[in-house]
Amino acid sequence: MSAWWQRRLDELESLEGYPVPEVEELSEGKLDANENTLLPRSLLMALAHRAVEALDPRFYAVAEARALVQDLGRHLGVETERIVLGSGGDQLIDLVARMFLDAGTTAVTIAPTYSFYRIRSALAGARVIEVPLREDFSLDLEALLRAARDARLLFLCSPNNPTGNQFPLEELEQVAREFSGILVVDEAYVEFADATALPLLERSANVILLRTFSKAFGLAGMRLGYLLAHPRLSRIFAEKVQYPYPVNAFAVRLARLLLEAYAEVRAAVEIAKREREWMRAEVCALGARAFPSQANFILFTAGDRASAVWRHLAAHRLRVKYIGEVLGHGACLRVTVGAPETNRAVIARLREVLG
Repeated sequence: MSAWWQRRLDELESLEGYPVPEVEELSEGKLDANENTLLPRSLLMALAHRAVEALDPRFYAVAEARALVQDLGRHLGVETERIVLGSGGDQLIDLVARMFLDAGTTAVTIAPTYSFYRIRSALAGARVIEVPLREDFSLDLEALLRAARDARLLFLCSPNNPTGNQFPLEELEQVAREFSGILVVDEAYVEFADATALPLLERSANVILLRTFSKAFGLAGMRLGYLLAHPRLSRIFAEKVQYPYPVNAFAVRLARLLLEAYAEVRAAVEIAKREREWMRAEVCALGARAFPSQANFILFTAGDRASAVWRHLAAHRLRVKYIGEVLGHGACLRVTVGAPETNRAVIARLREVLG
C-alpha cells in the first residue's frame, strides 16, 4: 500500500495546472500575456534607479508597504482599511480561495474566463461550476445565480479575459445582493476600461475587488497587486490569511513612484485604448470578427484558419494567444495591444493570411 503522501501526489498530479509558456526572447512582439509595452522602458528604468537608491534590502518592507497603502487610498479615494497588498493578483486569488473554500464546498465562475479561479478553487478541494456567458459575452444572470445558490465564492473577471468586455455595474450589484457568498471581482484590466466596480464596496459587504500593477502600470515582472474589501474582511485576511511580509521592498517602492508619475501611466493607457480601437477596425476590415474590448487586448475570430494565422505570426516573431473555440464563434486568437509599430506589423501579417 502506498504512503499517504504518494496518494496525495497522485491527486495533485491529476489536477489542472496553469500553463506557463516556454521561455522566449523578450521583445515588442510578445503579445500573448497582456503585458504593457506602451509604458516607456526608459521611464521604468529611471524610476527603478530611484527606487534602488532608496532601498535597504536588509529590512522587510513594513513601513514602505504601509506607505503604498496610504498612496493607494488617496489614488482611489477609498479607506486604507479596505486595502491589503499581495504578491501579485494570483497570490490573492489563491489565498481568497483558501480562506473560504475547503473539501465539499462550491465555487462558481463563468466561461470563458481566467482559468486560475478554477485551478486554485479545485486545489482548495472545492467543486467548481462554470456558467457559460451568453453568445454576446454578457452574463446569464439567472443561470449564474442558480448555480451559485449554495456556493461560497463567485469569481467574475471584469473586464473579462479573454473576451475583453466589462460587465455592467448594476448587474454586479444584483449578483452581490442576491448571492449569499463572497463575490470576487477581478479588475486586473480596469485602467483600460470606462468604469469600475469600486462603488460596490460601499454598498455590499460581501464583495472583494482585486487589482494589479502588472497591466497598466507595466510591472508584470514585479508581482504586486492588492485587494479591496469591507474593512473587517480585509483586516482578517491581512492578519490571518496573508503571509507575513508578503511584498518585496523594491516592487513597493517602484509602485509608489509610478503612482507619483500617474500622468505617464494614464498617457500610456490612452494610447493603448486608441490603438485597441484601430486594431479592432483593421481586423474587421480583413473579414474577421474582432470583439469590442475594455482591456488592453482584443479577441478575434479566425475560424479554421486560426492555427495557420498563429503559426504565420509566430514565424515573424509575433506571439499571440491561441484561445480556441469561444461560445460558438469558432476558433479565436487574443492579441495584446502593443506599440503602434508592432500593431501595424500584426495587421500586415494578418493581411497576408486573411486578406
